Amino acid sequence: MSKIHSAWLFMCKHKYILTVIIIALIVGVVDEDSFLNRHPRRVRIDMLQQEIANYKRQFTEADNKIHELESNSKAVEKIARERYHMKRPNEDVFVFDEE
Repeated sequence: MSKIHSAWLFMCKHKYILTVIIIALIVGVVDEDSFLNRHPRRVRIDMLQQEIANYKRQFTEADNKIHELESNSKAVEKIARERYHMKRPNEDVFVFDEE
């Protein structure tokens, strides 16, 4: 009985410290939004932000290319010749595969 009584007196004497420790354990480990769960989420958010930046860069490049194609007829001809191997009626086209 004396062990239970001494433990009760210890808990009553240090109730604020014990309360803070219990709350810290709940918030830090047990809770759904705990510090242990935040790290993988933060890593995922960083990865998704990098992906968003990559897509924005690709969008800007494509938008600039579209603007160039709309304003410059020589750019259209260049793409038609390089990608689709188109030619003028009096020309011969030689295609080399790089392997």
